[in-house]
Amino acid sequence: MRRKTSKGICLLCNSIYTGAGMSKHLKSCLPKYLEYLPESGGSKTGSFFHIMVQGADFPEYWLQLKVSSESKLKALDKFLRDIWLECCGHLSAFRYFRRELGMQRRLSDILTPGMQFIHEYDFGDTTISLAKVLGYYEGPIKGKGPIEILARNDPPEFLCEECGKAPAVEICTECQWEGSGWLCESCAEKHECDEEMRLPVVNSPRTGVCGYTG
Repeated sequence: MRRKTSKGICLLCNSIYTGAGMSKHLKSCLPKYLEYLPESGGSKTGSFFHIMVQGADFPEYWLQLKVSSESKLKALDKFLRDIWLECCGHLSAFRYFRRELGMQRRLSDILTPGMQFIHEYDFGDTTISLAKVLGYYEGPIKGKGPIEILARNDPPEFLCEECGKAPAVEICTECQWEGSGWLCESCAEKHECDEEMRLPVVNSPRTGVCGYTG
């Protein structure tokens, strides 16, 4: 499958970067944003982690998150389910190497800058997300909830595997087993497999898996 590197917009300053570029950018942009907040009013003091989450098999999908250090892993799990993963109520887990991290544990008790861990959703057709703690900050925060999106990839473009020209809009899950199945609108109309076997291409590392439709 032919892929293109995905980019996204920093929601703090509207700059555009790739996933790796956004991580570097936010290391300077986020502190500047925090310095500005006291002047804007309506803020309180708190601490949070800057965490990047990325699809293990599809690194084109990524999130840059600001997460309260007092949040529990369960809150991060729910956030990832809501924005990226939830389809059939599957089980999930966080792991640090092979050790499972309890969902009721607070981030402040387990995370440190530079730490990498994983999130697994669905222990059958598993979607694995890689997470890395890029920073820890103390300062003014606004009341936007325990988790705030700093940046997210724009929907990446995957080319149709039939014609190799137009962007894919559907995935034939039956053909996926043979290493293909990504179809543009025109090729999807002519595709021989049952329409019930198809899923839409969505902005998530779980695209084309189980019954996930975004």
